[in-house]
Amino acid sequence: MKKDKIIHTIESIFPKEHAEPWDNSGLIIDADKEDINKIYLSVDLLYDNINELDDVDMVITHHPLIFKGIKEIDMSASSKLIKKMVKNDIVYYSAHTSFDIQREGFYKFYEDELNMKNTDFAIKADDDLGYGIRGEISDLSLKELAEKIKNINKAKYVQVYKNNDKNTKIMILNGSGKDFLDNVLESMPDTLVTSDLGYHDVQALRNAKINLIMQDHNSSESAFVNIMEDILKKVDKDIEIVKNFSSFTDNIEIL
Repeated sequence: MKKDKIIHTIESIFPKEHAEPWDNSGLIIDADKEDINKIYLSVDLLYDNINELDDVDMVITHHPLIFKGIKEIDMSASSKLIKKMVKNDIVYYSAHTSFDIQREGFYKFYEDELNMKNTDFAIKADDDLGYGIRGEISDLSLKELAEKIKNINKAKYVQVYKNNDKNTKIMILNGSGKDFLDNVLESMPDTLVTSDLGYHDVQALRNAKINLIMQDHNSSESAFVNIMEDILKKVDKDIEIVKNFSSFTDNIEIL
């Protein structure tokens, strides 16, 4: 598949213009090639997986390796990854908040996987854009929902805080939900599914009697890999795709 066609396909669904101003979604490293035969998909690009890039033509991640301006290329892990991609003539693209804010991203994934009804964005933005999803589920206890979240996101663990006996109205904020806690408390769902909350955030949810299912940030967005694969395969069913689900929590031991 042509490089420009891949980028056009992604941006026709997840326009980079819809990304947050602080974000770095879009083409990050270009390369002097037009034909892309093998694509590497991952939520994060980790140094542990650097050798997996040896024979790929393009890398697409959810979280951008480069967020801010770089003053030097040194011997850090991120610099080594950048040098690897430049040396191997690898195209690098990130779809971060441009992906988060669209219905075709995590919204549709959770809506389908959990058979959610009466859905809407958890946090609304302009022009039918927003973050997360809220809606109603049936026939799942809090523990059953937690198990399902763990399985569909390939999470190593989830934390479950039972603060009430209801589990019908749920709100899911993939990635960090910390910045949206006031919105959660205003909406008052039965259960919140998110990651990256601190001590006082968890305490606030307990006081408000809102159940909490908390997973690690990377796992909460692991669906990015399969969603992006489906999009690309619809355009070229023969494109070779390497899927990586490595997480910063891989080396955590649960005692």
